[in-house]
Amino acid sequence: MHQGQFAERTQWLRPYTRWAARFAMTAPRWLPAPLRNTPLKLSSLVLRAYHLAMR
Repeated sequence: MHQGQFAERTQWLRPYTRWAARFAMTAPRWLPAPLRNTPLKLSSLVLRAYHLAMR
C-alpha cells in the first residue's frame, strides 16, 4: 500500500485529528503538555496500529 492509499483509507480519522490538533494548540498553557497532547497521541497510536495491520 502506498502513501496515497493509506491517506485515502484513513480519511475517517481526519476530522478527529484536526480537532485534536486544534485542541492541543488552543488549550490553556496551565494545562500540562502531556494532557494537552493526549488526543494527538491517541490519533497517532490509531494510525500506527492501522498501518501495522495493513502490512
